[in-house]
Amino acid sequence: MARIHESCFGIAFTLTLFIQLMSFVGCSRVHRPGQNSAIITVGHENADITGDDNNAIQKAIERAVAAGGGTVLIKAGTYMLSNSVRLASHVTLEGEGTEKTILKQCPHVESRVTIDADGTEAQATVQDTSGFKPGMGVVVYDHGPWQGNYPNVRTVERIEGPTLFFDGILEIDHAAAQSAKASNCFPLIAGFNLEDAHLSNLTVEGNRSGGEDEGDLHVVDPSAILFFHAKNFSVRGVTARNYVGDGISTWYVEDPTIEECESYGNAGLGIHLGSIALRGQVRHNRSYNNHLDGLYLCWSVRGGTFEENACTHNDGDGISIGHKDTDNVFVKNVVRENGKAGVYFRDEPQTTAGHRNTFRENVIENNGRLAPPGYGVRIDGATQHITLVSNTIGDTREGNQASQHVGVYVGPHADYVICEHNNLSGNLQRKIDDKSTGGHNKFK
Repeated sequence: MARIHESCFGIAFTLTLFIQLMSFVGCSRVHRPGQNSAIITVGHENADITGDDNNAIQKAIERAVAAGGGTVLIKAGTYMLSNSVRLASHVTLEGEGTEKTILKQCPHVESRVTIDADGTEAQATVQDTSGFKPGMGVVVYDHGPWQGNYPNVRTVERIEGPTLFFDGILEIDHAAAQSAKASNCFPLIAGFNLEDAHLSNLTVEGNRSGGEDEGDLHVVDPSAILFFHAKNFSVRGVTARNYVGDGISTWYVEDPTIEECESYGNAGLGIHLGSIALRGQVRHNRSYNNHLDGLYLCWSVRGGTFEENACTHNDGDGISIGHKDTDNVFVKNVVRENGKAGVYFRDEPQTTAGHRNTFRENVIENNGRLAPPGYGVRIDGATQHITLVSNTIGDTREGNQASQHVGVYVGPHADYVICEHNNLSGNLQRKIDDKSTGGHNKFK
C-alpha cells in the first residue's frame, strides 16, 4: 500500500475520495484496506437500514452485494424472522454479541396438505392457512422415501382460500397420502452456493416447543444455520438454540471454519457436518443438551481438525463418525455425560467405513447416561486404522450412577486399532473390550 504524504493536497484528495466512496455504497464507514469496503448497519433505530425483521437484514445484505462485498452489522436487539436470512459471497453478517443481537424465528406454523403438491407446481393446498402469511418461508414435506435433496424453502407470495402460492415450483412431489405437510421450518440463516462468507457474534433462536408434530420434522432435516454448496466460510462466536432440527449444519462444503460457537436445546444434532465436508476446522465449540448427537460427521467428512470442543449432556452420542468420514484428527475435546456412547464409529462396511481417524488427548467420561451399558469409544463396522493416544477415558461416578461401563469397544469386524498411553480409569467394568477377529489391533 502506497504511503500518503501529510500535505494539504494529500489530505484534501483523501477526504474527497472518502466522501465519494461513502456516497457510492451508502454505508456508515469503510473497512481498513485489504478487506471488503462496505459496512452497513441494521437496527431498530439509528442505522443505515431501520427495521426489526429478516427483510431489513436482507436489504442490508443486498446493499453489501451491490457494493462488491462488505459487512452487515446487526445492532443489538431482537429481530423476528418469518423467512431465512440468505447470506451472499464476500459478505460478513455480524452482530454485537450473542447476548445482544438475537435473531428469533416466528411462531411455528404447520398444516396438513389436502391435495397432492406436485414438483411442477408452485402451490400447496392445506387444511388450515391460519398462521401462514405472505413473505413467510415454507417447506413442504411428506413421509415418503427420502429423495436425497434438502427440501426447498419457498416464500409465500399470496394466499387464496385454502391454497398457498409460492415464489417458485416445489421441484419434488409431495403426496397427501404420505401425510404431506407445509411448515415454516426454514433455516434461520442460510448460505447457498457461495464462498468467502462469514457469520459472527449473534444468536439464532428457533421456535421449538416439543409439540406433538416436532417428531415429524426429522424427514425435513432442517437446520437453524445451514451452509449448502459453500466454500471458504466461517461461523464464529454464534449461538444456535431451541430449533426444531439441527443447530449448525453444512452440506457439500469445502474449507469451513466453525469456532467458539454454542449449539444447545435443539431437537436434532448440535453440529452436523456432512454430505461432503472437506478440510473443516471445528474448534472451541460447545454442543450440549441437544436431543440427538453433539457432533455428527455424516457422509464424506474428510481431512478435518476437531479441537477443544465440548460435547456434553446430549441425548445421543457425543461424537458420531460414519460413512466415508476419513482422515480426521480430534484433539483435546471434552466428551462427557452423553446419552449413548462418547465416541461412536457407526456400523459401515469396509468400503465406506470411517477409516484413519485419530483421537489424541481427549477427555471421554461418564457417557451412556440414557442407554447403559455406555461406551467411552465404540468402534463398530469394518472400521480400520483408528488411533487412540493419550486420552482420558473413564467414569468418575459411583455405584449405579456409573453408566459408562466400557472404555474402548472394538467390534468383530474392526481392525488396525491402535490404543496407546490412554488413561483408562474410574468405575469401568471393562477397560478394553476387543471383539475383533482381524488380529492387527495394538493396545499399550
